[in-house]
Amino acid sequence: MFIAILLFSIAGASGEFAAGPAQYLFTKEELSEWNRSVQTDEQARAFIERFWARRDPTPGTPANEFRDSYETRLKTADERFHQPHLEGSLTDRGKVFMVLGAPTKLQRSRAAPASTIQTGATFDRYDYSAPAPQAHSPKEVWVYEQGKLDIQLGQPVVEIIFIDQYGTNDWKLDLQSKTDLYAMMESVARSYIVAAPAGPQGFRNAALRAAIDDLHAGKSQASPNLFVSVGEFITPAGEDFVPVQLYIPSGVDAGAPVTFFGSIDKGQETVAFFEEPATLTGTKGAAYVARSLSLPPGEYRGTFGIAREGEAPLIISTPVKVAGLDKYAPAVSQLILSTDVHPLKEAQAPTDPYTFGGLRVVPKSDATFRRSDELWYFFEVRNPNLDPKTQAPKLSVKLSVRGQTAAGAGVNMVTPEEETPAQELKGMPGHWAVGQAMPLATFVPGSYKLGVTLKDMDVGWSYMLSADFRIVE
Repeated sequence: MFIAILLFSIAGASGEFAAGPAQYLFTKEELSEWNRSVQTDEQARAFIERFWARRDPTPGTPANEFRDSYETRLKTADERFHQPHLEGSLTDRGKVFMVLGAPTKLQRSRAAPASTIQTGATFDRYDYSAPAPQAHSPKEVWVYEQGKLDIQLGQPVVEIIFIDQYGTNDWKLDLQSKTDLYAMMESVARSYIVAAPAGPQGFRNAALRAAIDDLHAGKSQASPNLFVSVGEFITPAGEDFVPVQLYIPSGVDAGAPVTFFGSIDKGQETVAFFEEPATLTGTKGAAYVARSLSLPPGEYRGTFGIAREGEAPLIISTPVKVAGLDKYAPAVSQLILSTDVHPLKEAQAPTDPYTFGGLRVVPKSDATFRRSDELWYFFEVRNPNLDPKTQAPKLSVKLSVRGQTAAGAGVNMVTPEEETPAQELKGMPGHWAVGQAMPLATFVPGSYKLGVTLKDMDVGWSYMLSADFRIVE
Protein backbone atom coordinates (compact mmCIF):
# COMPACT_ATOMS: atom_id res chain seq x y z
CA MET A 1 0.00 0.00 0.00
CA PHE A 2 1.02 3.63 -0.57
CA ILE A 3 1.28 4.43 3.16
CA ALA A 4 3.31 1.30 3.86
CA ILE A 5 5.81 2.34 1.20
CA LEU A 6 6.15 5.74 2.82
CA LEU A 7 7.06 4.13 6.11
CA PHE A 8 10.35 2.97 4.63
CA SER A 9 11.25 5.94 2.48
CA ILE A 10 11.74 8.73 4.99
CA ALA A 11 15.54 8.70 4.87
CA GLY A 12 15.49 9.40 1.15
CA ALA A 13 12.83 12.12 1.41
CA SER A 14 12.32 13.27 4.97
CA GLY A 15 9.24 15.37 4.17
CA GLU A 16 7.46 12.79 2.00
CA PHE A 17 4.79 11.69 4.45
CA ALA A 18 3.90 15.26 5.40
CA ALA A 19 3.93 16.30 1.73
CA GLY A 20 1.71 13.44 0.56
CA PRO A 21 -2.06 13.02 0.92
CA ALA A 22 -1.73 12.56 4.69
CA GLN A 23 -0.90 16.27 4.91
CA TYR A 24 -4.62 17.05 4.64
CA LEU A 25 -5.20 15.39 8.02
CA PHE A 26 -2.27 16.98 9.85
CA THR A 27 -3.02 19.31 12.74
CA LYS A 28 -0.82 22.33 13.13
CA GLU A 29 0.80 20.69 16.17
CA GLU A 30 1.53 17.47 14.27
CA LEU A 31 3.11 19.34 11.39
CA SER A 32 5.28 21.27 13.84
CA GLU A 33 6.33 18.02 15.54
CA TRP A 34 7.17 16.41 12.19
CA ASN A 35 9.27 19.37 11.06
CA ARG A 36 11.11 19.66 14.38
CA SER A 37 11.57 16.10 15.47
CA VAL A 38 11.53 13.62 12.58
CA GLN A 39 15.03 13.11 11.25
CA THR A 40 15.41 9.33 10.92
CA ASP A 41 13.46 6.32 9.66
CA GLU A 42 12.86 5.20 13.25
CA GLN A 43 11.46 8.58 14.27
CA ALA A 44 9.29 8.65 11.15
CA ARG A 45 7.88 5.19 11.81
CA ALA A 46 7.09 6.13 15.41
CA PHE A 47 5.41 9.36 14.30
CA ILE A 48 3.30 7.63 11.65
CA GLU A 49 2.26 4.92 14.10
CA ARG A 50 1.08 7.57 16.59
CA PHE A 51 -0.54 9.56 13.77
CA TRP A 52 -2.85 6.70 12.80
CA ALA A 53 -3.37 5.51 16.39
CA ARG A 54 -4.83 8.91 17.34
CA ARG A 55 -7.49 8.37 14.67
CA ASP A 56 -8.30 4.72 15.42
CA PRO A 57 -11.97 4.50 16.51
CA THR A 58 -11.42 1.02 18.06
CA PRO A 59 -7.95 1.07 19.66
CA GLY A 60 -8.56 -2.23 21.44
CA THR A 61 -8.80 -4.19 18.18
CA PRO A 62 -6.15 -5.13 15.61
CA ALA A 63 -7.86 -3.16 12.83
CA ASN A 64 -7.70 0.60 12.39
CA GLU A 65 -10.93 1.29 10.54
CA PHE A 66 -10.09 4.93 9.90
CA ARG A 67 -6.79 4.10 8.25
CA ASP A 68 -8.42 1.37 6.17
CA SER A 69 -11.08 3.83 5.03
CA TYR A 70 -8.43 6.43 4.27
CA GLU A 71 -6.44 4.03 2.08
CA THR A 72 -9.62 3.07 0.19
CA ARG A 73 -10.36 6.75 -0.29
CA LEU A 74 -6.77 7.30 -1.45
CA LYS A 75 -7.09 4.61 -4.13
CA THR A 76 -10.39 6.06 -5.33
CA ALA A 77 -8.98 9.59 -5.51
CA ASP A 78 -5.91 8.46 -7.47
CA GLU A 79 -8.12 6.62 -9.99
CA ARG A 80 -10.82 9.26 -10.47
CA PHE A 81 -8.92 12.55 -10.30
CA HIS A 82 -5.61 11.66 -11.95
CA GLN A 83 -4.10 14.46 -14.00
CA PRO A 84 -0.95 14.40 -16.15
CA HIS A 85 2.11 14.26 -13.87
CA LEU A 86 -0.06 14.46 -10.71
CA GLU A 87 -1.67 11.72 -8.63
CA GLY A 88 -5.40 12.19 -8.20
CA SER A 89 -5.14 12.40 -4.41
CA LEU A 90 -2.87 15.45 -4.74
CA THR A 91 -5.22 17.46 -6.95
CA ASP A 92 -7.67 20.03 -5.60
CA ARG A 93 -10.58 17.61 -6.03
CA GLY A 94 -8.52 14.87 -4.41
CA LYS A 95 -7.74 17.04 -1.40
CA VAL A 96 -11.41 17.78 -0.73
CA PHE A 97 -12.35 14.15 -1.30
CA MET A 98 -9.65 12.88 1.09
CA VAL A 99 -10.95 15.07 3.93
CA LEU A 100 -14.71 15.33 3.35
CA GLY A 101 -15.39 12.18 1.36
CA ALA A 102 -17.87 11.97 -1.49
CA PRO A 103 -20.37 14.80 -1.96
CA THR A 104 -24.03 14.02 -1.52
CA LYS A 105 -24.80 15.68 -4.86
CA LEU A 106 -22.68 16.54 -7.86
CA GLN A 107 -23.43 19.08 -10.58
CA ARG A 108 -21.39 19.63 -13.71
CA SER A 109 -21.88 22.16 -16.48
CA ARG A 110 -20.44 24.89 -18.60
CA ALA A 111 -20.35 28.24 -16.82
CA ALA A 112 -23.53 29.16 -18.74
CA PRO A 113 -26.36 28.66 -19.42
CA ALA A 114 -27.63 27.37 -16.06
CA SER A 115 -29.98 24.91 -17.76
CA THR A 116 -27.04 22.63 -18.57
CA ILE A 117 -26.49 21.74 -14.89
CA GLN A 118 -26.97 18.05 -14.24
CA THR A 119 -28.77 18.15 -10.90
CA GLY A 120 -29.46 14.44 -10.57
CA ALA A 121 -25.90 13.13 -10.66
CA THR A 122 -24.32 11.43 -7.67
CA PHE A 123 -20.65 10.99 -6.99
CA ASP A 124 -20.56 7.23 -7.44
CA ARG A 125 -22.53 7.27 -10.70
CA TYR A 126 -20.73 10.18 -12.32
CA ASP A 127 -18.33 9.46 -15.20
CA TYR A 128 -15.28 11.60 -14.57
CA SER A 129 -13.64 10.43 -17.77
CA ALA A 130 -16.41 11.92 -19.92
CA PRO A 131 -15.48 15.15 -21.71
CA ALA A 132 -16.97 18.30 -20.23
CA PRO A 133 -19.10 20.70 -22.31
CA GLN A 134 -17.02 23.39 -23.97
CA ALA A 135 -17.53 26.98 -25.18
CA HIS A 136 -17.30 28.13 -21.57
CA SER A 137 -15.04 26.98 -18.74
CA PRO A 138 -16.58 23.80 -17.34
CA LYS A 139 -17.69 23.98 -13.73
CA GLU A 140 -18.14 21.17 -11.22
CA VAL A 141 -20.12 21.75 -8.01
CA TRP A 142 -19.82 19.35 -5.09
CA VAL A 143 -22.72 19.67 -2.67
CA TYR A 144 -22.40 18.43 0.92
CA GLU A 145 -25.64 18.24 2.93
CA GLN A 146 -25.14 18.05 6.69
CA GLY A 147 -28.22 15.87 7.25
CA LYS A 148 -26.78 13.11 5.08
CA LEU A 149 -23.24 13.10 6.53
CA ASP A 150 -21.51 11.86 9.68
CA ILE A 151 -18.93 14.67 9.65
CA GLN A 152 -19.75 18.10 11.11
CA LEU A 153 -19.67 20.86 8.49
CA GLY A 154 -20.80 23.66 10.79
CA GLN A 155 -23.58 24.64 8.36
CA PRO A 156 -26.55 22.91 6.67
CA VAL A 157 -25.19 22.87 3.11
CA VAL A 158 -21.75 23.45 1.63
CA GLU A 159 -21.12 23.94 -2.07
CA ILE A 160 -17.56 23.53 -3.34
CA ILE A 161 -16.84 24.64 -6.89
CA PHE A 162 -14.07 23.43 -9.20
CA ILE A 163 -13.35 25.02 -12.60
CA ASP A 164 -11.52 23.57 -15.61
CA GLN A 165 -10.55 26.94 -17.05
CA TYR A 166 -9.13 25.72 -20.37
CA GLY A 167 -11.11 22.51 -20.76
CA THR A 168 -7.98 20.40 -20.27
CA ASN A 169 -9.19 18.35 -17.29
CA ASP A 170 -7.11 20.54 -14.97
CA TRP A 171 -9.71 21.21 -12.29
CA LYS A 172 -8.89 23.96 -9.79
CA LEU A 173 -10.71 24.96 -6.64
CA ASP A 174 -12.73 28.17 -6.98
CA LEU A 175 -12.03 30.16 -3.81
CA GLN A 176 -14.83 32.67 -4.45
CA SER A 177 -17.12 31.01 -1.94
CA LYS A 178 -19.16 32.12 1.06
CA THR A 179 -17.73 29.20 3.02
CA ASP A 180 -14.29 29.41 4.63
CA LEU A 181 -13.37 26.08 3.07
CA TYR A 182 -9.93 25.75 4.62
CA ALA A 183 -11.20 26.43 8.14
CA MET A 184 -14.03 23.94 7.65
CA MET A 185 -11.72 21.24 6.30
CA GLU A 186 -9.28 21.80 9.16
CA SER A 187 -12.15 21.42 11.60
CA VAL A 188 -13.30 18.19 9.94
CA ALA A 189 -9.75 16.84 9.82
CA ARG A 190 -9.32 17.51 13.57
CA SER A 191 -12.61 15.74 14.28
CA TYR A 192 -11.08 12.47 13.05
CA ILE A 193 -8.83 12.46 16.13
CA VAL A 194 -10.69 10.25 18.60
CA ALA A 195 -10.14 8.76 22.04
CA ALA A 196 -6.58 7.57 22.41
CA PRO A 197 -5.73 4.16 23.87
CA ALA A 198 -5.19 4.13 27.61
CA GLY A 199 -2.40 2.59 29.58
CA PRO A 200 1.41 2.86 29.70
CA GLN A 201 1.71 1.63 26.10
CA GLY A 202 0.21 4.95 24.98
CA PHE A 203 3.26 6.92 26.11
CA ARG A 204 6.68 6.50 24.57
CA ASN A 205 8.10 7.41 27.97
CA ALA A 206 6.47 5.10 30.53
CA ALA A 207 7.71 7.38 33.35
CA LEU A 208 5.17 10.01 32.29
CA ARG A 209 2.28 7.59 32.64
CA ALA A 210 3.67 6.55 36.01
CA ALA A 211 3.83 10.18 37.16
CA ILE A 212 0.17 10.66 36.20
CA ASP A 213 -0.88 7.44 37.96
CA ASP A 214 1.04 8.39 41.13
CA LEU A 215 -0.68 11.79 41.26
CA HIS A 216 -4.09 10.16 40.78
CA ALA A 217 -3.36 7.63 43.53
CA GLY A 218 -2.20 10.30 45.99
CA LYS A 219 1.35 8.98 46.02
CA SER A 220 2.69 12.36 44.89
CA GLN A 221 1.65 16.00 44.97
CA ALA A 222 1.08 18.54 42.23
CA SER A 223 4.18 20.58 41.42
CA PRO A 224 4.12 23.87 43.39
CA ASN A 225 5.74 25.88 40.58
CA LEU A 226 3.31 24.79 37.84
CA PHE A 227 -0.08 26.33 37.09
CA VAL A 228 -2.75 25.47 34.54
CA SER A 229 -5.46 27.33 32.65
CA VAL A 230 -8.24 25.53 30.76
CA GLY A 231 -11.31 26.84 28.99
CA GLU A 232 -13.91 26.09 26.34
CA PHE A 233 -14.34 28.01 23.11
CA ILE A 234 -15.91 27.50 19.70
CA THR A 235 -14.80 28.54 16.23
CA PRO A 236 -17.09 30.38 13.80
CA ALA A 237 -17.29 27.09 11.86
CA GLY A 238 -18.73 25.38 14.95
CA GLU A 239 -15.71 23.42 16.22
CA ASP A 240 -15.74 23.21 20.00
CA PHE A 241 -12.26 23.06 21.56
CA VAL A 242 -10.53 23.22 24.94
CA PRO A 243 -7.30 25.25 25.22
CA VAL A 244 -4.82 24.09 27.86
CA GLN A 245 -1.92 26.22 29.06
CA LEU A 246 0.80 25.26 31.56
CA TYR A 247 2.51 28.24 33.15
CA ILE A 248 5.79 28.36 35.11
CA PRO A 249 6.34 31.67 36.94
CA SER A 250 10.07 31.20 37.51
CA GLY A 251 13.00 28.82 37.35
CA VAL A 252 12.98 27.95 33.64
CA ASP A 253 14.37 29.52 30.51
CA ALA A 254 12.21 30.56 27.57
CA GLY A 255 13.13 28.53 24.52
CA ALA A 256 13.94 25.42 26.53
CA PRO A 257 12.88 22.16 24.84
CA VAL A 258 10.43 20.09 26.86
CA THR A 259 7.99 17.22 26.50
CA PHE A 260 4.43 18.43 26.96
CA PHE A 261 2.15 15.59 28.04
CA GLY A 262 -1.32 15.05 29.40
CA SER A 263 -4.06 12.58 30.17
CA ILE A 264 -7.82 13.19 30.08
CA ASP A 265 -9.76 10.84 32.34
CA LYS A 266 -13.45 10.23 32.90
CA GLY A 267 -13.86 8.26 36.07
CA GLN A 268 -11.28 5.47 35.91
CA GLU A 269 -11.05 5.54 32.12
CA THR A 270 -8.41 7.45 30.15
CA VAL A 271 -10.25 8.84 27.15
CA ALA A 272 -7.38 10.79 25.55
CA PHE A 273 -3.71 11.55 26.06
CA PHE A 274 -0.85 13.29 24.32
CA GLU A 275 2.93 13.37 24.53
CA GLU A 276 4.74 15.77 22.24
CA PRO A 277 7.90 17.85 21.98
CA ALA A 278 7.37 21.54 22.71
CA THR A 279 9.29 24.72 23.40
CA LEU A 280 8.69 26.97 26.37
CA THR A 281 7.58 30.46 25.34
CA GLY A 282 8.63 33.44 27.41
CA THR A 283 6.14 35.91 28.88
CA LYS A 284 6.97 38.72 31.31
CA GLY A 285 9.69 36.77 33.11
CA ALA A 286 7.69 33.52 33.13
CA ALA A 287 7.24 30.73 30.56
CA TYR A 288 4.36 28.71 29.21
CA VAL A 289 3.37 25.98 26.78
CA ALA A 290 -0.12 25.50 25.35
CA ARG A 291 -2.22 23.33 23.04
CA SER A 292 -5.89 22.68 22.33
CA LEU A 293 -7.92 19.52 22.85
CA SER A 294 -11.04 18.26 21.11
CA LEU A 295 -13.38 16.57 23.60
CA PRO A 296 -17.06 15.61 23.55
CA PRO A 297 -19.30 17.20 26.18
CA GLY A 298 -18.74 15.81 29.66
CA GLU A 299 -16.87 16.25 32.92
CA TYR A 300 -13.25 15.10 33.03
CA ARG A 301 -10.09 15.30 35.05
CA GLY A 302 -7.15 16.61 33.08
CA THR A 303 -3.62 15.84 34.27
CA PHE A 304 -0.90 17.75 32.46
CA GLY A 305 2.84 18.04 32.78
CA ILE A 306 6.18 19.20 31.44
CA ALA A 307 9.21 16.92 31.36
CA ARG A 308 12.78 18.09 30.87
CA GLU A 309 15.66 15.75 30.25
CA GLY A 310 17.33 14.61 33.45
CA GLU A 311 14.66 16.11 35.73
CA ALA A 312 11.50 14.85 37.38
CA PRO A 313 8.43 16.00 35.45
CA LEU A 314 6.34 18.92 36.65
CA ILE A 315 2.71 17.82 36.88
CA ILE A 316 -0.70 19.22 37.82
CA SER A 317 -4.34 18.10 37.69
CA THR A 318 -7.53 20.09 37.16
CA PRO A 319 -11.23 19.51 36.42
CA VAL A 320 -12.18 19.94 32.76
CA LYS A 321 -15.84 20.60 31.99
CA VAL A 322 -17.02 20.61 28.37
CA ALA A 323 -20.56 21.88 27.90
CA GLY A 324 -20.71 21.67 24.12
CA LEU A 325 -21.19 25.21 22.79
CA ASP A 326 -23.70 26.38 20.19
CA LYS A 327 -21.98 28.51 17.55
CA TYR A 328 -25.22 30.42 16.86
CA ALA A 329 -26.12 31.26 20.48
CA PRO A 330 -25.28 34.60 22.11
CA ALA A 331 -22.67 33.86 24.79
CA VAL A 332 -19.68 35.19 26.68
CA SER A 333 -16.46 33.30 27.30
CA GLN A 334 -14.66 32.86 30.59
CA LEU A 335 -12.87 35.88 32.05
CA ILE A 336 -9.12 35.82 31.38
CA LEU A 337 -6.62 37.79 33.51
CA SER A 338 -3.27 38.52 31.89
CA THR A 339 -0.22 40.75 31.78
CA ASP A 340 0.62 39.73 28.20
CA VAL A 341 -1.71 40.62 25.34
CA HIS A 342 0.03 40.96 22.00
CA PRO A 343 -0.57 40.63 18.24
CA LEU A 344 0.65 37.48 16.53
CA LYS A 345 3.31 37.59 13.83
CA GLU A 346 1.83 34.62 11.99
CA ALA A 347 -1.72 33.68 11.06
CA GLN A 348 -3.52 31.60 13.66
CA ALA A 349 -5.44 28.38 13.20
CA PRO A 350 -9.09 28.53 14.34
CA THR A 351 -8.42 26.30 17.36
CA ASP A 352 -5.07 27.73 18.46
CA PRO A 353 -5.10 28.11 22.26
CA TYR A 354 -5.99 31.52 23.66
CA THR A 355 -5.70 33.31 20.33
CA PHE A 356 -8.41 35.67 19.17
CA GLY A 357 -8.43 37.15 15.67
CA GLY A 358 -4.65 37.48 15.48
CA LEU A 359 -4.30 38.43 19.15
CA ARG A 360 -2.59 36.24 21.76
CA VAL A 361 -3.86 36.53 25.31
CA VAL A 362 -1.59 34.66 27.75
CA PRO A 363 -3.57 33.76 30.88
CA LYS A 364 -1.61 34.48 34.05
CA SER A 365 -2.33 31.04 35.35
CA ASP A 366 -0.86 31.67 38.80
CA ALA A 367 -3.18 34.72 39.14
CA THR A 368 -0.43 36.59 40.97
CA PHE A 369 0.36 40.18 39.97
CA ARG A 370 2.83 42.77 41.17
CA ARG A 371 1.90 46.34 41.93
CA SER A 372 4.07 47.38 39.00
CA ASP A 373 1.96 45.30 36.60
CA GLU A 374 -0.99 46.21 34.47
CA LEU A 375 -3.73 43.64 34.89
CA TRP A 376 -5.57 43.01 31.65
CA TYR A 377 -9.04 41.53 31.79
CA PHE A 378 -10.29 39.99 28.56
CA PHE A 379 -13.26 37.97 27.33
CA GLU A 380 -14.93 37.05 24.06
CA VAL A 381 -18.53 37.93 23.22
CA ARG A 382 -20.20 35.69 20.64
CA ASN A 383 -23.19 36.62 18.50
CA PRO A 384 -24.17 39.83 20.31
CA ASN A 385 -27.05 42.01 19.21
CA LEU A 386 -25.75 44.55 16.64
CA ASP A 387 -26.82 48.15 16.35
CA PRO A 388 -28.44 48.60 12.89
CA LYS A 389 -26.47 51.80 12.22
CA THR A 390 -23.01 50.91 13.50
CA GLN A 391 -23.22 47.12 12.98
CA ALA A 392 -21.47 46.81 16.34
CA PRO A 393 -22.74 45.73 19.76
CA LYS A 394 -23.61 48.39 22.32
CA LEU A 395 -22.21 47.08 25.59
CA SER A 396 -21.54 48.43 29.06
CA VAL A 397 -19.26 47.17 31.82
CA LYS A 398 -19.31 47.62 35.58
CA LEU A 399 -16.30 46.40 37.58
CA SER A 400 -16.02 45.37 41.20
CA VAL A 401 -12.96 44.44 43.25
CA ARG A 402 -13.61 42.76 46.57
CA GLY A 403 -11.27 40.99 48.94
CA GLN A 404 -8.86 41.43 51.80
CA THR A 405 -5.47 43.06 52.12
CA ALA A 406 -2.49 41.19 53.51
CA ALA A 407 -3.03 43.15 56.75
CA GLY A 408 -6.61 41.85 57.03
CA ALA A 409 -8.51 44.96 55.94
CA GLY A 410 -11.59 44.42 53.80
CA VAL A 411 -11.77 45.88 50.29
CA ASN A 412 -14.96 46.67 48.37
CA MET A 413 -14.59 48.83 45.25
CA VAL A 414 -17.18 49.28 42.48
CA THR A 415 -16.89 51.38 39.32
CA PRO A 416 -19.84 53.10 37.64
CA GLU A 417 -21.44 51.34 34.69
CA GLU A 418 -19.85 52.67 31.49
CA GLU A 419 -20.20 51.92 27.81
CA THR A 420 -17.29 49.81 26.61
CA PRO A 421 -15.93 49.30 23.10
CA ALA A 422 -15.97 45.85 21.52
CA GLN A 423 -13.64 44.88 18.67
CA GLU A 424 -14.82 42.37 16.08
CA LEU A 425 -12.16 39.69 15.82
CA LYS A 426 -10.41 39.45 12.47
CA GLY A 427 -11.43 36.37 10.53
CA MET A 428 -13.95 35.38 13.22
CA PRO A 429 -17.39 36.67 12.19
CA GLY A 430 -19.77 36.99 15.11
CA HIS A 431 -16.94 37.01 17.68
CA TRP A 432 -16.05 40.24 19.49
CA ALA A 433 -13.34 41.04 22.05
CA VAL A 434 -13.74 43.13 25.19
CA GLY A 435 -10.74 43.99 27.33
CA GLN A 436 -9.02 46.69 29.31
CA ALA A 437 -5.85 47.25 31.32
CA MET A 438 -6.01 48.08 35.04
CA PRO A 439 -2.89 49.65 36.62
CA LEU A 440 -2.23 48.10 40.03
CA ALA A 441 0.09 50.70 41.56
CA THR A 442 -2.59 51.99 43.94
CA PHE A 443 -3.60 48.51 45.14
CA VAL A 444 -2.42 47.10 48.45
CA PRO A 445 -1.02 43.55 48.47
CA GLY A 446 -3.76 41.06 49.23
CA SER A 447 -6.25 38.56 47.80
CA TYR A 448 -9.07 39.80 45.60
CA LYS A 449 -11.88 38.85 43.25
CA LEU A 450 -12.51 40.85 40.09
CA GLY A 451 -16.14 40.96 39.03
CA VAL A 452 -17.25 42.11 35.59
CA THR A 453 -20.91 42.78 34.84
CA LEU A 454 -21.46 42.97 31.08
CA LYS A 455 -24.74 44.40 29.81
CA ASP A 456 -26.27 44.85 26.38
CA MET A 457 -27.55 48.42 26.46
CA ASP A 458 -30.17 47.81 23.75
CA VAL A 459 -31.80 44.49 24.63
CA GLY A 460 -30.96 44.40 28.32
CA TRP A 461 -29.33 41.00 28.79
CA SER A 462 -26.39 40.81 31.19
CA TYR A 463 -23.60 38.43 32.18
CA MET A 464 -21.56 38.30 35.35
CA LEU A 465 -17.96 37.09 35.16
CA SER A 466 -15.40 36.78 37.93
CA ALA A 467 -11.85 35.64 38.63
CA ASP A 468 -9.65 35.53 41.73
CA PHE A 469 -6.21 37.16 41.82
CA ARG A 470 -3.46 38.15 44.24
CA ILE A 471 -1.30 41.25 44.42
CA VAL A 472 2.22 41.15 45.84
CA GLU A 473 4.95 43.76 46.07
